[in-house]
Amino acid sequence: MRLKSIFISDYKNLKKFKLSFDSASFIDLFVGKNGSGKSNLFEALVEIFRHLDQFGRLNNEIAFDYRVSYEIDGQVTEIEWKAGKLRINQDEDRKTLGQTPFPKNVVVYYSGHNPTVAGLVNRYEKAFRRRIYRGIKSDESRLFIGVGSEYKAIFLAALLSQSEDSKASKYIKVRLGIASVGAELQVTLKQPFNAKSRLKVFDADEFDPLRSETRYWGADKITQEFIDNLVNCIKSKDGFNIAELYDRRQKRYCLNVNLELFRQRFRGVDVTEIFRQFDNLKTLGMLADVALPLNLVSGKDGNVAHFSDGQFQSVYIYSVVEIFKDRNCLILLDEPDAFLHPEWQFYFLRQVSDLNDAAAKRTGHVLMSSHSASTITCANESVINLFEFDGEKVVLTKVNKADIIKSLSAGLITFSESEARLSINHFLRSTSGDVLFTEGVTDEKILETAWLKLYPDEPCPFAIQNAFDRIFPRNLFSRDELRVNFPDRRMFALFDFDEAYDDWNGLDSKKCVAEVIDPNKGLVKRLQHKNHYALLLPVPNVEAVKRQVLDDTGKPWGRGQDSHLSIELLFFKDEWVGTWFQRKAASAGAQIIEFSGDKAKFANDVVPTLDQTHFEPFKPVFEFIKSKCAGGAPA
Repeated sequence: MRLKSIFISDYKNLKKFKLSFDSASFIDLFVGKNGSGKSNLFEALVEIFRHLDQFGRLNNEIAFDYRVSYEIDGQVTEIEWKAGKLRINQDEDRKTLGQTPFPKNVVVYYSGHNPTVAGLVNRYEKAFRRRIYRGIKSDESRLFIGVGSEYKAIFLAALLSQSEDSKASKYIKVRLGIASVGAELQVTLKQPFNAKSRLKVFDADEFDPLRSETRYWGADKITQEFIDNLVNCIKSKDGFNIAELYDRRQKRYCLNVNLELFRQRFRGVDVTEIFRQFDNLKTLGMLADVALPLNLVSGKDGNVAHFSDGQFQSVYIYSVVEIFKDRNCLILLDEPDAFLHPEWQFYFLRQVSDLNDAAAKRTGHVLMSSHSASTITCANESVINLFEFDGEKVVLTKVNKADIIKSLSAGLITFSESEARLSINHFLRSTSGDVLFTEGVTDEKILETAWLKLYPDEPCPFAIQNAFDRIFPRNLFSRDELRVNFPDRRMFALFDFDEAYDDWNGLDSKKCVAEVIDPNKGLVKRLQHKNHYALLLPVPNVEAVKRQVLDDTGKPWGRGQDSHLSIELLFFKDEWVGTWFQRKAASAGAQIIEFSGDKAKFANDVVPTLDQTHFEPFKPVFEFIKSKCAGGAPA
């Protein structure tokens, strides 16, 4: 599912509003100050798909004309509502949607302050509740699903109950600093919304857990089947009867579901199905709580409730897309970062780069609104759309990211001309994890790509941040500010093996401790402060490149002016001479190979297309940093 274009005739401040989705990214970001119209766009989209979903029913009205085009499974569909008539592609005046491709779900995140969206979501939930009562298939779900903080427990329970080698489970654990999960999933059930009416059906005064027809408050069909499956996953040496699970005073069932048995019973059932079953219990009003005891990397014990909404937002996009990836769906995130600490805002969109699942990106389209400068710093420039009011109507333009940041932050956050993401001071105060500093922005991009290629299923446990140029990291690690202001954070500075060798060599030259002495793995030394490390690029196993930094004994030449290894040379190929590299005459008739292309184009367009083997030289560097990190992804 991917939106292609939208036209809205007149909805609130959106007048003759047109929008085309040109980016190849599966997420599009909309920014603007409060009141600029971002939420109105989401409301209008919700109204459009509601109108189409209910087309042909009585009292199905919409207050504006629209045109929407989207692609599902390679098929593009254009639908227009104009002057009371519906056109689908070239078919005029349609009375029904028929077999027209249509999204399975529209997943909406709203912070609770949007009554229009909240009202629609609630209506669909109530209607779906009635369908559950009547009986539905296990793969059915309502079109509109509103998810907010109340879904935190369900998301985590569904994802963490997957097998230990599940990519999603591993991701959640690393991001949230979870060492391991407990042996039991604790599910608490309460009386559903229809409990009183069910009593009348059974002509009973109370629900007897020993009577099959009144057990679980008379739940039947797929609801009863799912609860029975949960009960069958309870481990007991001496056996038990259902009555022991029921607290008559609290009127609740307490199910301690053995996770090993749960995984066995639900083997082959995908996480989407498990989520839907728990969501059905929530929709019926039966799910009081679902919790999974956790052991954290900090050594403390916790559970799902341990994580604040802000902490959970660090895995929010990933969780939503992972759970709905088997369905063609539109995902609308209306300012999910609005109430987050800047630290969490900064990493919110980093989840996008962690989504390597091609199917997820093909079947889902994420639209997200924000007015946070910290969030926007992590977005790709091509996906930023700026809402502004021109005095008469809202207009939407694609604007340079640096200008958007300045506009939204009133100039408090600035970008360098070379596209550096944040000032180092703002970055460090907005984050709390371990950090690898690079010389420039293209080095940062290359290293991020290298991590994704080498560890596709493992979130990076440290942040990668450019430091403008080679001089800045040298100065940064020479002063006391890092040690004084961030004493417990592990920080690494990676220098190119060229003129920057002198900068690396000069850092704490008399007080440092050698950590890695093999240039092929990247020379590393621990600086005077125990948590600070200076690294050199590893020397690739290419003879012509080796000679540019190492003598015949395999040792560095000793001076930066004699060393010629930039990060791009780790990808050197003879066939790229004349395009990306050149041979340059040196002293005594020698030649050196140097990078001669556009650094940004090479990092953004060429490096991501290379296969994993091209990134092997980076592995010793990453493995060293991983061994020193405290554990878990950057917070």
